[in-house]
Formats: sequence, structure tokens, C-alpha cells
Amino acid sequence: MIYVTYDEAIAKMTKGLSRFMDEATAAHFAGIFAGNSLDGVYSHGMNRYPRYLEDMKSGLCDPSVTQAEKVSGLGGLEVWDAHFGVGPLIAEQMAQRAIELARTHGIACVALRNNSHWLRAGRYGLMMADAGMMGICMTNTCMNLVAYGAKEPSTGNNPITFAIPRRAGSLVMDMAVSQYAFGKLEIMAQEGGMLDTACGYDLEGNLTNDPRKITQSKLMTPMALWKGSALSIMIDLMTAMLSLGRTSLEIGKPGDGEKGMSQMFICMNPAAVIDMDKAEEQMERTVAFLNRLEPKEGMSGVHAPGENLEKTRQRNRERGIPVTEGTWQKILDSAV
Repeated sequence: MIYVTYDEAIAKMTKGLSRFMDEATAAHFAGIFAGNSLDGVYSHGMNRYPRYLEDMKSGLCDPSVTQAEKVSGLGGLEVWDAHFGVGPLIAEQMAQRAIELARTHGIACVALRNNSHWLRAGRYGLMMADAGMMGICMTNTCMNLVAYGAKEPSTGNNPITFAIPRRAGSLVMDMAVSQYAFGKLEIMAQEGGMLDTACGYDLEGNLTNDPRKITQSKLMTPMALWKGSALSIMIDLMTAMLSLGRTSLEIGKPGDGEKGMSQMFICMNPAAVIDMDKAEEQMERTVAFLNRLEPKEGMSGVHAPGENLEKTRQRNRERGIPVTEGTWQKILDSAV
């Protein structure tokens, strides 16, 4: 593992991305990769950059499309089409649109079809929370998860995020429905570590806690067995049906290339209907209670999701962003 500065990471990735888009757009896109890693979400930050370059080269993602097109709408509910454009840039557009609609209607839901990988779900929830809104965002994926009771990839490792505004720093929960995101497995495989629990299969169909074997087979299991499986299926169907986009079945298996995800951005404006000072007091009492709990042996205690985000950002700004040597070398090679 090596450490690189935030500015250096953006500069190098901007050069590689400038082959596909204008420099200003490339710099913004590079900032998303670096920003996700700065926040400590290494599995969906710079680690994903080399793969995104390949997606644009292969045609899975159209780098010329950075804005979605509105298809239909009624009040606070709208449907948009991304036309297989640049996923994170379009997802930011949709999150901002949901914020605008929630300011008018109190609550909004923007459904999006045919988008490319949006990287980190929590980024779009945080956009809403930092705007004083509550947010729920979700996406389906290719069939990279083995549904409970099956033996082959049959549903998506479909991420969902919840975000809440807070004066001390917005709270955000961002999770896929497997025990580990695939990007996290890739990093751990590169580092040579082992997982604390068996959460996938090897090529022979045996449960394993070896991330190298799971990334090779691409056979992950859902968290909480049938519960994670059910959550995955419902996220898939809700996002695809409301947007009239692709289901995980139609996106296909990982080997087919992940193209055309269906996504949903739900935004709520609590300040329009409640006293936010009272809500803040209630939230802080709960967070303080969690922080006071005596830690279990070997554990560091309980924190609300995203509570330490600013500390992580500050640490990574001071020491540099950690990135594997292999990933950094690919970033450097793309900048030549």
C-alpha cells in the first residue's frame, strides 16, 4: 500500500480521462474517484478507475453522454434515461434533480434507467443530506450474487444508501447486500489478506473466506442468507420497474459486462413539515447513547454510520490516500 495526495490523484486521473472527455469534465470525474477514496470508501474510489477506463474503451459506457434525458414526470415523481452515459456524473445530476423536486413537493423520487456504474451510492445520499434533506438511493447491478437457495449468480449485489442531515456532519449508511462489496474483495485479494467470514464460493462451489478465490469465481453470497437475498431481489425489481429499465437478469452476469443499470433517488425535505431543531436534539441523544456504550472486547465501540467521515477525510488529506501499488501504477500508466 502506498499513499498519494488528493491533488496528485486528481491530476493523474484527469490526464487519463481527458482522452474521453473535455478537461473540465475529466477533472470533475477524477475528483469523484479521488473523493470517494478520500472518504475511506476505497472499494469504490480510485480502485475503480482502471476498470472505468476499460468500460469507456469497450463501449459499456459512452463517455460523450454526461447528462440524462427526462422521459416522463408527475409532480415529485420523474423518470429519466441515461443512455449508457457516464454513471457518476449522471447520478449527481439525478440527485440534484431530486433535491430540487423535494424543495417544491416535500418528497421526490427520480427513477433512472440505462446508467453506467455510479461508483459509490453514499455520494448521492450525502448530496441530499448536505442540502438538508433525507435521502434514500439504490441501484441494481449485474448478476454478481448467488441468490439464497441457488448455485449460480442469479441476482445483483444491489447497493442501497440512507442519509440524514446533521449539523456535526451528515450521517450516511452505504451498503451492498453481500457481506463485502466486490471492490473490497478485490482490494483484500491484492493485499493477500483473508476475510473474517466465508462470504462466497470458489470455482469448485465450496464456501470460502479467501477473497482471491471469490474474485476468481465471482460467486458471492448474500448477507443474512435469505434476508439479504430478498432485499436484493426487491431493490432490483423496484428500480427496474419504476424506470422501465433493465433488471439484473437483463444486465447479465459479470462476464457479460455491466451495462445499463436501473437506479432510484428518493429525497425528503423534513424542514418543510417538522421542527428540525427538535429533530436534531433527538438524533444527538441517540448518537450520544450509542457512543457511551461499553465496547465489546476487541471492538472499538458503536458509532452512527458516517459519524467519523470528517475524521477519515482529514487523516487522508494529511497522510495521503492509501491505494494499492497495482492500482496506482495503472493510474500512472494511463496518464502517459
